[in-house]
Amino acid sequence: MQVARRDNPKAARALAEAAFSTDATVCDEYGISIRTLQRWREALKSDPELSRLFAEAHAELERRDWGDEVSRTLSAAAQKLQALILGAQSSDPETIRAVLEGVTGLAKIALTRELLQARMKGEGAPLSPRSQLVPPRQAQA
Repeated sequence: MQVARRDNPKAARALAEAAFSTDATVCDEYGISIRTLQRWREALKSDPELSRLFAEAHAELERRDWGDEVSRTLSAAAQKLQALILGAQSSDPETIRAVLEGVTGLAKIALTRELLQARMKGEGAPLSPRSQLVPPRQAQA
């Protein structure tokens, strides 16, 4: 019986994606079993080529602009929420609550994104919850 040779580039990509996703999702995407992914993970310890390819694939995924993906997803969610709001014919409390929760969630995400962008640009002082709530002590004379 002949043992199949591992496709190191494929294994490295799958392992790198699994670091940012779930094993089940990656296995479905690559058409492999969980056990195969586990064997590939174990092989990282002993196969220098696989380790190198994994490091390259992982670094590439880290460089990917996740902000663009988040923005597209938020935009699609906002459009869907808008369609639901405009199409809602009911003043049912459950409908109103669901719409309010959706709008609140989008507002929190937008605010968080703005804060993170400002922090990444170096604007403003670092925020700490305590510094926002407790005024500084006055110098005693």
